[in-house]
Amino acid sequence: MDDNIEYTRHLKIRDIGLDAEGCYLIDVDLEAIHLSRAGLVHGGMIFSLLDAALGRTVMSHVGQGFSCPTVEMKINYFRPAAAGKLIAKGRVINKSKQLCYAEGEVVNEEGKLIARSTGTFFIKTL
Repeated sequence: MDDNIEYTRHLKIRDIGLDAEGCYLIDVDLEAIHLSRAGLVHGGMIFSLLDAALGRTVMSHVGQGFSCPTVEMKINYFRPAAAGKLIAKGRVINKSKQLCYAEGEVVNEEGKLIARSTGTFFIKTL
């Protein structure tokens, strides 16, 4: 969708795109910049990965001429990650004229659930 977003490019997040079910996929190969002092992926990195996946799936539903700032987002962490690749998937659950509700998850290369989130996004004309 948009690999030109400076923030996600800095975090080395890559767009994979929409899958057959209309979910948006992104991934990242973990590096030292993604880790906390404990040597595990920083919770803020996982949150950013989910915010990006949910935001991209919302944008895929609203199209050109709109933006979709995050209104609120909740995350649950289930297990730590320290190395390898993380894959995030976002899906739209409900869309109205001004708000879009989405959910998503992050899994590791083995398909083990790392975190899940839900978020509400404001649909705004540019």
